Amino acid sequence: MGFQIQDGTGKGRKVGVDATNKLLARATIETIFDEAAEEGLSNFVGTPLITLTNAAESAIFFIQNNEDIDIIMENFFFVAEATTGGSPNMFRVSWYKNPTSISSGTAVTPLNQNFGSSRILDATVEYGAQGSAVTGGSNVAILSFPIGEFNDIPAKLILPKGSSLAITVTPPTGNTSMPVQFGARTILYEERY
Repeated sequence: MGFQIQDGTGKGRKVGVDATNKLLARATIETIFDEAAEEGLSNFVGTPLITLTNAAESAIFFIQNNEDIDIIMENFFFVAEATTGGSPNMFRVSWYKNPTSISSGTAVTPLNQNFGSSRILDATVEYGAQGSAVTGGSNVAILSFPIGEFNDIPAKLILPKGSSLAITVTPPTGNTSMPVQFGARTILYEERY
């Protein structure tokens, strides 16, 4: 008899081998995002509906990581419900890397996605208002999105300790009323090997 893989549970089970000499195994695969949610390390961050009343850029979201480990932002979503008077039917979103703050920010507590966990994400999270501005940082991306649609963007953006992100929205020319909302799923992640 050749080499055998021993059952570490003490139940005496052996591993099967198929006709092509491959081990027979069954596995459950989950992403690091699923695992983080199970462990209470996944949070939702975002804004309420914010009505922008002109066509100027307004800061609507700010986050700074105060944790000792990285925050990974898995995805972003943006919604602009409608525009009154604005044309074309698109809005612009800008990402600012490492700003220090946004003006007129209102603090918000991230929502832990594991309702059985009492862990609170250690981050400064704020949402802005019409006319809020970004202080510091650099504009690293500008994208346009359609109004009246749910825009979900995979991100995988990593915020190490002390780093920050601000999001601004610019409505279309002629806008007098455009409700917008932003949200993101975040996880805390630390290499374990």
